[in-house]
Parts: sequence; structure tokens; C-alpha cells
Amino acid sequence: MQAVAFILLNTAILVSGIPRDYDLIGSWNWGSGSKGPSNANAAAAFTGLIKVQDAIDGYSEFANWCCPELAGSKLLTLGGGNAAGQFTVDALKAIQSDLHLIPEANYSGVVFDVEEAVGNGEDLKEAFEETFLATKKMGLEVVITTSHSAPYQTDDASIAVDLVKGWCASENVDYLSPQLYSSGMEGSPELDETSSCVDEGCTWDLYKPCKGRFAPSIVDVTHLDEAESFFEEYGIYFAGYFVWAQV
Repeated sequence: MQAVAFILLNTAILVSGIPRDYDLIGSWNWGSGSKGPSNANAAAAFTGLIKVQDAIDGYSEFANWCCPELAGSKLLTLGGGNAAGQFTVDALKAIQSDLHLIPEANYSGVVFDVEEAVGNGEDLKEAFEETFLATKKMGLEVVITTSHSAPYQTDDASIAVDLVKGWCASENVDYLSPQLYSSGMEGSPELDETSSCVDEGCTWDLYKPCKGRFAPSIVDVTHLDEAESFFEEYGIYFAGYFVWAQV
């Protein structure tokens, strides 16, 4: 089943009085869910779970306890910052086997939430790329989000660096969305690099040569101007953004 591709609307937004165009304006949807920004063209269903069927089952649109309709392109999130969302080679192989379930559930893309990745670095890097390729072959968009500049938990800090390098080199990644927050309650964007691997080189410079487009996750739109100005100093320009706050 061919999934519907992202609707790239070149949506305009006023930031400090200057109209800017974005391919992607997305919302994170978790807990009781969010309607997202009024101009959103994509929405990610977040459960923190790594298994495809569990993630699908964890977000039921129109359920009486949660889950508003996802606005725009519907993205299924896999992974998260906990043991239930931890990536391993076996977990990635299982995702590959179950990819067909995603378009069958009317999702048009996958957000890989990679905060914990356990195992041999080269094996993980290869398994991620195989999974991204398989996802694209299924007709789905590929988005990667991570804790600030890189996964905070890997067997060795150098693995986190190598994973980001691999993601940036991939032809099969559409968007990279570093999380510019920790609690999601911040009053301004957290622009620090991931502390557990920064000494090994998981700096924002890794994102300069990325083939995928840069669309970070921010708490809300009031963080956009500061975040965008910060990354412009690195020569990194926004193709869009995701909003974490539920509205």
C-alpha cells in the first residue's frame, strides 16, 4: 500500500516580523493528545514504544480518553527515552518485518525517536540504514529525532557520534529533528549538545553536511526565533519544526 507523502506546503510564518517559509510544521501528540498548531501539516503519534503494533495500538484517534485526529500527514513514532523505546539491532529488524502495518494503519511516515541505542556501533549503524531504506521502499517518510544533538545512552559515547554521522550521510532520511528541550516545560530552547557524548564530538557541527532537512523539535513556537538564529550561526537552516507542547 503506497502511503501518502508529506504535504510540503511551504507554509509561511511570521518570526520577528519576517515571513519565513517551512516545508514542515509538525506537532507531537502524546498523553491525551494535541490538535497541534493551526497551521500544522504533519503530526506525530508518540507512545514511547519500539514495537510497531504496540505503537499503533497506543494512539487511537477519536478514542474517548485521548487522541485527537492527527492533523496533516500522520507519522508513527517508534522509540523513546526509556527501556520500552530502546533501539537494538533486534528491535530494528523487528521494525523492518512489521513495516507493512504502518501504511495499513493510514500512517504516511515514521519518526524514529532514538535516545537510547544499545549494542555494537557498526552493527547498529548498519541496521538503522537498512531500516531507513526499507521504510522508504514502503513509501513512507523517514524522520529522526534524538535527545539534543545525539542519543544520550549508547554503550560508548563514540557510538552516539557515529550514529549521527550515519544519519546525516543517509539518502533515506527526510528530516532530522533534534529535541531542543529536556522536560518540555522550558521557557526558552535548550541549545546545549548532548552532555554524555559532547567530549567525543557530538556537536551541532555534525548536522552541517546532513542530506536530510533540519526541522528541530521545540517546546512551542515562541522558541522558534531564538533557535533559528542560533543554528544560522552554524550554517544550519530550518526546513521546519515540530512543537512538543500539547494544545
